[in-house]
Amino acid sequence: MKRLIRNEWRKVRVAFGFTAVLAMLAAIICTLIIYKNYALEAQLEVYEVGFEIFNLIFPLLAVIPTGWLMYFERKNGFINYTLPRVNKKNYVFSKWIVSAGSGYLVVFCVSMISVLVALYVVPPITVQLSLVNPETGELMGKIVQTHIYGEQFLEQPFLYGLVLSLWKGIIGALVATLGFVFSLYSQNLFVILTGPFVYVLLENFCWSVFGLEKYRLVTAFEPSLVWVEAISWTSFVTGPVLLLLVILGYLVYKRKIVNARIYEL
Repeated sequence: MKRLIRNEWRKVRVAFGFTAVLAMLAAIICTLIIYKNYALEAQLEVYEVGFEIFNLIFPLLAVIPTGWLMYFERKNGFINYTLPRVNKKNYVFSKWIVSAGSGYLVVFCVSMISVLVALYVVPPITVQLSLVNPETGELMGKIVQTHIYGEQFLEQPFLYGLVLSLWKGIIGALVATLGFVFSLYSQNLFVILTGPFVYVLLENFCWSVFGLEKYRLVTAFEPSLVWVEAISWTSFVTGPVLLLLVILGYLVYKRKIVNARIYEL
């Protein structure tokens, strides 16, 4: 199995490296520039405002480096030549490991490099408090009101950013898994590479229509997008669980109802 994973990694490492480096450069530039247009009260907010565009496009970053591989191996018949040499389940499983791992790494790396730039490269910001205490009339911060674990956000920004980046990587792996299962059966490369992105957009729209933004996958990815009083443990679970159900539903539909085969295109 280790040999299979190494072989699969060799196939995608150039695409992964190119995507990761390009995305990290974009994250660095955004982090260094965008915060200047905002009134901020904590250094880590530089990361948040600079990372906003990636909260939208992270499904593309997670899928593009590896989502194309299975499609082309099925299309050109290469996958059939593996049958005499390796177990089918092991072969597909190794590809999933590389795909999910790639999705995890690219999202984590882009998020973490933005955190590091915000904390250690960007000059200390001028704190601007924007809320007024209704009882005393004094200016006060809004971090505690708008961020889960607001005190840690202020006092331990590196640890906060690290944990959040690790969690974002997990969601990236789930989205990459959706792209991978699309590649197992789909005959359309465009659907494989953009399907997860479209899913996130539709899921976001549907929850928003019902006024339940706290359950969106993008809220689990970036919890500061909604007011902190609306956040609960279900905000972090609902989106990923729903995504897993969609993945399982797609697999059951293709295997049991359509009777599709991975080794056919």
